[in-house]
Amino acid sequence: MRYKIGDVSRVLGLTTAALHFYEKEGIIDTPKEESGRRYYEEADLFRLISAKKYRSMGVTVRDIATQFSADGMTGEQVLSRMREKRDEAEEMARQYERLKNDIDRLIVLGERGLAAKNAVDICQAQDMYVLRTNEGGLIPKDKADQEITQRYLNEMPCVNLSIVCEQPDGRASFALMMPAERAVESGFDRERSVIRHVPGGMALHAFVPCGEEQYETPEIIFKPILSFAREHRFVQKGAMWGNLLFVDCSDGVRRHYYDTYMIFE
Repeated sequence: MRYKIGDVSRVLGLTTAALHFYEKEGIIDTPKEESGRRYYEEADLFRLISAKKYRSMGVTVRDIATQFSADGMTGEQVLSRMREKRDEAEEMARQYERLKNDIDRLIVLGERGLAAKNAVDICQAQDMYVLRTNEGGLIPKDKADQEITQRYLNEMPCVNLSIVCEQPDGRASFALMMPAERAVESGFDRERSVIRHVPGGMALHAFVPCGEEQYETPEIIFKPILSFAREHRFVQKGAMWGNLLFVDCSDGVRRHYYDTYMIFE
């Protein structure tokens, strides 16, 4: 049976460029009809579908061409590469499971935030790591520190765009935070130049919406918990921080929802 190049390309999801590459490498032989149109036979389809199988494992087109050549890989070599691809798939599965858990966390916090604006409660805040440059910006000027920041951002969405207050005068600034457990797991506990440990503990907690004023006065997000602390005589012990959950643009107004904490004695 003969198969047209357009049908093969469409059904197998292979570009004509990929098909021409396989032809050039001698993996398939593409005869022409008298009219000059190319067609494929069963042997070609057999090889192309086999190639699609290996592409689904992440094997490159060029490596497939090498494998399928007349003096290609031995059976044991093929199996060895399958084992490598299986190990890569297992690592990807772990990464996707972690991604799923990170997204789940954001959804749960976001749902709670929509339902409990500015309401203050008490909870156990986890230890955090904060990435913030000495210059006070989100991106360091030092190239070595920029590389650390790039690796740090690769941990998103576990990394939070945050507002942090560690100053006695109450001034706050933007930073990037992630749970200490994840930071240590990823090796960031050794990067002392731009990353610091922020201890957790018992904390006042509130979900706080705010507008564009956060850019001029970022400490505004701590107003609910600071008011509660004064009213109920809580004494601040450590840092205050707020993690951005999402931005709500209902009614044409941009509202930034933060998950805020203040460690107290």
